[in-house]
Amino acid sequence: MKKWISFKLSVQLFLGFIFLAILFHLLVMAGLVPPDIVWGGRLQSQDELIKMESISLFILVFMALIIAIKARWIFINIANVTDYVIWLIPLLFFLNNWGNLQALNAMERIIFTPITLVLALISLRIALEKK
Repeated sequence: MKKWISFKLSVQLFLGFIFLAILFHLLVMAGLVPPDIVWGGRLQSQDELIKMESISLFILVFMALIIAIKARWIFINIANVTDYVIWLIPLLFFLNNWGNLQALNAMERIIFTPITLVLALISLRIALEKK
């Protein structure tokens, strides 16, 4: 896998996707994107939407921070911890991929399933890097 894509390109692609995902979730919260294409189309109220989208944003920012530390873009003295925590990221994306396959909304299944699969593979590539 390391030969297919470089660590640097993996980090850049991952953080680019994360930036777009953050923007997407902010648009959902603002009401500019229909809420039935997130969380499997199962959210029942505006309060539930805000709560779940806030959780999504927190997780996305946390993942971006962990990847930036692993890439040595941010220097915090927890690099050893990130070597372990980083393995949660591909796990979360593989689980999210499974969740997207179970979505009620066809758009979520068709569009977001391949995106989360790509993110799972890219994050796996990053986690495999020994720096």
